[in-house]
Amino acid sequence: MGSWNTMAKNEDKIDSLIALLTQDFKVVDLSHVLEEDMPGCVGHAKFGHILFESYKFGDISCHYQVTLSEHTGTHIDAPLHFIPDGEAHYGIDKVDLNKTMGRAAFIDASDISPNGLVTRAKIEKWEKSNGSIKTGDIVLFRFGWDRYWATRPNDKDFIKDWPGLGKDATEYLVNKGIRAVGTDAFSMDASDSETFDAHRMLLSNQVYIIENLNHLDQLPAFSFVIALPLKIKDGSGSPLRIVAFVPKDTNS
Repeated sequence: MGSWNTMAKNEDKIDSLIALLTQDFKVVDLSHVLEEDMPGCVGHAKFGHILFESYKFGDISCHYQVTLSEHTGTHIDAPLHFIPDGEAHYGIDKVDLNKTMGRAAFIDASDISPNGLVTRAKIEKWEKSNGSIKTGDIVLFRFGWDRYWATRPNDKDFIKDWPGLGKDATEYLVNKGIRAVGTDAFSMDASDSETFDAHRMLLSNQVYIIENLNHLDQLPAFSFVIALPLKIKDGSGSPLRIVAFVPKDTNS
């Protein structure tokens, strides 16, 4: 009898969650479309989408072969990407999925100049207006860089001069105990960085990095984000389909 009651209660919880998400929240897709000639890192494998079977060829089904870098499009970095050894040295298949979902704080940093850096002072100013960033939060920065996203040869503005996260801001977020940090730009470090301090500091503290986000301008100050990477053995990163659940009444 006890197990039956437990099952019924669990079913009620699931039904309540479904009702809450479908009635009170809308889904915002924060991912870019994967397509050939999309922006990518120099030296990384280019995205390829090769037709293997097609109805027009008389095949019974349609399917493509996909080739890509682990850091293609909207993606997440595993600690292995920049950390060569130690406790934080592990691949994307070992990433704790509890840390790739949760409350997300959205910070508009579109006033930061090209190659500029977000400072701790800017984050603290945002907190005074919107509420404190808490342990376990995911922090997303909008530089407005997604407006430059385009396929070659029109991708040049996206892959140069992007802003990033400054050292004092990185330290502040790490000390806050956040789960992950994201940007709509090409990298969490500014384009002129030669030391990649944000990558090294964040990943060594097991704070995951999400890059090339899209549609951050559709988010309120806080939302609920789910970002699920592919389970690539010993992968340094993975493309993401990342979504935010945003209250339909953003004043609530």
